[in-house]
Amino acid sequence: MKPLYRARQFFGGLFARVTEADQLEAEAVLPPLARGWFRSLPRDLQWHGLHVMRDLRQSGVDRAEVLAAGLLHDAGKAVASIGPIQRAIIVLMQHLAPKWSARYSDADWQSVRGLARWLAVAYQHPQIAAEQARQCGCDPITIDLIRRHQDHQGADDDPLLIVLQRVDDRH
Repeated sequence: MKPLYRARQFFGGLFARVTEADQLEAEAVLPPLARGWFRSLPRDLQWHGLHVMRDLRQSGVDRAEVLAAGLLHDAGKAVASIGPIQRAIIVLMQHLAPKWSARYSDADWQSVRGLARWLAVAYQHPQIAAEQARQCGCDPITIDLIRRHQDHQGADDDPLLIVLQRVDDRH
């Protein structure tokens, strides 16, 4: 575990600010239905997505479908109201009890409650967000990148996935 990275993530999310200008910047790369979805996300998820999108741009990415994936890749976490405090608990559980927490990776996130739901959603958020992105009319590339953003095996053949993962790992 990287304590400084995690502390920056925690306090950044806890005190996140998203302005109307930030919203408009995000909406410029999102299809119409995804704009409302992005606005409905908790502030910390918007803040994280904006940072990833901006870092992608600084890395030379200018494709809207990749920038949209940067904005929405963690949006699946919203279904369990996982904020910075819950995320810190999840990270600790995954670090201190990886086998125990991993048993929730295939749990039905809609039927489990409490910590079990947080862990199930933490493991399954890429698929949850990808499905929502599909329903919002996002590009197939956006959907695929969201679905695979935590899959580091097999990423070697997809330069778009590699850059998204590298940028996300910095935030």
